[in-house]
Amino acid sequence: KSSLDPTLSHMVMDSIREANTHLVLRGDLHLTYLCVPPLIENVYVNWMLYFDSYNKFDETTKLTFLAAGLEEAYLARRAFSQNAADVAKEVPYKKFYVAGAIHMLISGAPTWRVSNIFKIPRGTLQSNLNACIAHASKLAYFTKELPEYWALSSVFEALVKKLFFAGTPELAQILELPGIKAARAKQLHRAGYQSLQKLAAAEPRLMVGDIEHLTEHQAQKIISSAKIMLQEQADALTDAAIQLLEEV
Repeated sequence: KSSLDPTLSHMVMDSIREANTHLVLRGDLHLTYLCVPPLIENVYVNWMLYFDSYNKFDETTKLTFLAAGLEEAYLARRAFSQNAADVAKEVPYKKFYVAGAIHMLISGAPTWRVSNIFKIPRGTLQSNLNACIAHASKLAYFTKELPEYWALSSVFEALVKKLFFAGTPELAQILELPGIKAARAKQLHRAGYQSLQKLAAAEPRLMVGDIEHLTEHQAQKIISSAKIMLQEQADALTDAAIQLLEEV
């Protein structure tokens, strides 16, 4: 029911068993690692960069690296050796490399910056993020169906939401508008309506022309809702400022 590829299910189960024993919950890196699909395509790993980065890992990242069963010695061999690698052996290391990039997106780093740091083209990065979202959704369902792993399901579900906003945190604001679902939020974002301010200043007729399957009535409702939300935010800031002044 989870649509997991049967040929990969044993690899997924090994990861889940490992996580259930000692999942690193300082941040989302370990969960993100688990949600990167086992087979990663079109990602060239710069092993020297990878090895240099390992030496700069913070405590949590290093702990996660070790908890995933990875070894510094392997990175060193790949960085300094030109010999062909064992493809199966490098899979978890490539997963961790991609997980590091996606984790940066979750943390709010813009796509262009993550692309430059990890030397992954933006299109490939977005493709891997989409694959990660799909895999995380499958894991959430998969673990929910297994009594011994039910507790992991809720954390995978929470991660799916974070992954959805990765690279575009402003989508979260758009989704707060009444009646706006994920697909519509993405349509608005792609059309240039990337903030409440831009939505509030929009013209209904122009918005209808920009967004497929949007009526003028729906456009007016979105614009009105954005104006109301902005006013509420402004009122909240004013109240907070008055309260601070009264305490001085």
